[in-house]
Amino acid sequence: MVSATPNTVHFHRKHHEAVMSGEKVTTVRWNEDVPVGAAVFVFDEHPTASPVPGTVIAVRRYRLDTLTAEQAHQPPETDMESFAQQLRENYYPDIPSDAVVEVARLAIKSSH
Repeated sequence: MVSATPNTVHFHRKHHEAVMSGEKVTTVRWNEDVPVGAAVFVFDEHPTASPVPGTVIAVRRYRLDTLTAEQAHQPPETDMESFAQQLRENYYPDIPSDAVVEVARLAIKSSH
């Protein structure tokens, strides 16, 4: 059953500009269960950002230790070991190398 209530997806404040500009169209999450459908994007501790209506278009699951740059929607030259280390250092200190992560594709709703 699909809930009529949008799900909340939290972002670090440093991602606000990239999400709003459309540069950041995916997020990699662990143990957060990001469902497909209507969402509200919240930028934690951002001094001026209001919650933004959006959509989680698709969610795919991959093992972190086999995640490719293409699967994570990163530039082809991305060092994925470094990418995993950044996830560990910045967001998920307990994430194991063989964790199953979710790559969620995002879109913000236009204000038309």
